[in-house]
Amino acid sequence: MKKLFTFSMLTVVSFSFGQKLFIVKSDEKFGLINESGVEVVPPKYNSIDDFDKMHPNWAKVELENLYGFVDKSGKIVVEPKYQTIEDYDQYNEGWAMIIKDGKYGFMNEAGKEIVPPIYDKVGKFGDYSKEWLLVESQGLKGFIDKDGNVVVPVKYVEVSKFDDVRKNWALVKNRKEKLGFIDKTGKEVIPVVYDNIEAFTKKKSKTTEVANAD
Repeated sequence: MKKLFTFSMLTVVSFSFGQKLFIVKSDEKFGLINESGVEVVPPKYNSIDDFDKMHPNWAKVELENLYGFVDKSGKIVVEPKYQTIEDYDQYNEGWAMIIKDGKYGFMNEAGKEIVPPIYDKVGKFGDYSKEWLLVESQGLKGFIDKDGNVVVPVKYVEVSKFDDVRKNWALVKNRKEKLGFIDKTGKEVIPVVYDNIEAFTKKKSKTTEVANAD
């Protein structure tokens, strides 16, 4: 006997020709049918979100605790392989954070991994530089830009904020506890070879101090 579907919610989306889709449930699995009763997506997912909720014309689906996307034709556009897919535009326009095997990365609006999920931690644009985002892997830190390119290799155990010691520079430390500086282009302007670096300030001359006293 053919399995009976139960409607889990009403209209999900309308096609350009007015055709509607419905989320259906069978044996605790979810799928999609059109208004003619034709299966667009067989009931195999643990959950299906509304279309357009996270991405135009896509619906997020869950399969065995992993997430991906299907489009309105039922085609899988992003394989369900991520532990988490966060909302778009939270970190960068057109980016959604993804987590796979406990590692962080980002996908773009085409569903392509623009930053592979290889990092243990990620910061936010603006924390250090408006155009850079701090990433961390195995205790080492570096930066990526808004195109997903690595602009500072992930090789420093510590990175200070820019301008803390010198304008446009950031103090960095490597695994050997050596110190140096990078600038806002990512270049090591001071080699990372020093045991200690102290900031210096210009002291007031005695003449200036006497003049101020008067």
